[in-house]
Amino acid sequence: MIGQQCLAPHGRCAQSACHWRTSSRLWAAAVRPLRAVAAFEQQSDQVELVATVAHLLKWMQGQGAPCTDRLEPKRFKADGGERVGLIAAADAQAGEVLLQVPESLAVTGIDAEKHDLVGPVAAQCSELVGLTLWLMAERARGAASSWSQLLQTLPHSTASPVLWEEQERVELLTGSPVLQEARSRQAALQQQWAQLHEQHFSQAADRFSPSVFNEAAFMRSFCVVLACSTFLPSAECFALVPVASCLARTGNDNGCSLDYDAQRQAVVVTSTRPYREGQEVLLNDGRPNGELLLSTGTLQDGNMSDCISFPASLIPSDRYFGMKQQLLESFGFAAEERFPVYVDRFPIQLLSYLRLSRIQDVGLFAKVNFEQDTVISQMNEYEVLQLLMGECRESLAAYKTSLEEDTKLAQVGRGRGRGWRVAAALLCFRSRGCTGVIRAVSDAGNVAQRERECCSMIDCCMHFTGAGISPCSCP
Repeated sequence: MIGQQCLAPHGRCAQSACHWRTSSRLWAAAVRPLRAVAAFEQQSDQVELVATVAHLLKWMQGQGAPCTDRLEPKRFKADGGERVGLIAAADAQAGEVLLQVPESLAVTGIDAEKHDLVGPVAAQCSELVGLTLWLMAERARGAASSWSQLLQTLPHSTASPVLWEEQERVELLTGSPVLQEARSRQAALQQQWAQLHEQHFSQAADRFSPSVFNEAAFMRSFCVVLACSTFLPSAECFALVPVASCLARTGNDNGCSLDYDAQRQAVVVTSTRPYREGQEVLLNDGRPNGELLLSTGTLQDGNMSDCISFPASLIPSDRYFGMKQQLLESFGFAAEERFPVYVDRFPIQLLSYLRLSRIQDVGLFAKVNFEQDTVISQMNEYEVLQLLMGECRESLAAYKTSLEEDTKLAQVGRGRGRGWRVAAALLCFRSRGCTGVIRAVSDAGNVAQRERECCSMIDCCMHFTGAGISPCSCP
């Protein structure tokens, strides 16, 4: 029902793709023991899933879907076991359509609102919550569901930190902004369920069986929807698209695009680069690993969209605060900002912002440049690097464990499931990143050399774990 979604003048579906700094209060997930998640992953029969996806492709072909023979399911090694991905069945050129799913086979908020059981409730909810209720209702029908082919390819849960018990979150994520964000998302979704239960489900327990419609199931299902649904920019809606949920993600902008094609009346996966037969087909996803971990329970190795986040702000007691604030506003910045530092680039704007914040001579304001890397003075540059070092020290002070202990945890955690390895990797990354910046700034040498060393250390740390997390508290 994507075509109807496009025509909706004021649909709730006009949402943008997920971003690390999102403040959405509904992105939460269930309380579920990490060990239970690990046990589920270990018991998953990936061989059966490959057969299921292959069968789904044939079923889609019978439903009139073209281009179902260009992708094949394949098992890949992954943290904590195996995963199923899709490979190119033959060589493909850039711009070729690798998968075309008729809109009638994709599930959107419109389908949820028209559901014979949960439709009236879904119509009063946000799009993602509506899809969650649809998933709960259809899963309860089992093989009798007309969507059973799609449901068999969806997991029953994910390894997101928002699914962990609080004790494990504290044990593994203390010092990381992921900890507070997971708590916030969990609490928001619990509140959402409480409202739904009070207003709808508790009033009609004969129709909404408590064994199906309960808080734990709601949270797990929401997390699955968040991990497996895809935002379609052209249709301005989220959709559960058959087979597409099996596509692994890449933040390196070398994967495929996925969007709704109004002329084809289908969701289309289009290659943005050539693929050789047997190569895994990836979907472009520009989210940093911190958001991916929260939303999907996965990380990307070598994610070029990954970053660590540095805060910057003016000092309210600064006698030139007003002048600096006006100057920042002219460049589009506020008195408090956060700047991403990527693997391959250190933003000039971060350095320029910090340089301005330390100026105490009005005559130097004219030298501030947010377009070029312009040093104000050697003393000013030294103060800027000291600010970076101070943030790293403050961040490290929040840890309960040392880098050596985190590294050991990563080794021990390999036998305890993917979540343990991921958590240890995040902590190791942040410890190494902060320590590296401190050492680089502290080392003898000229300012420019220390700046290059800072970038180099951050680069090395990101490559070490592939799990970029802000080295300071997120707002």
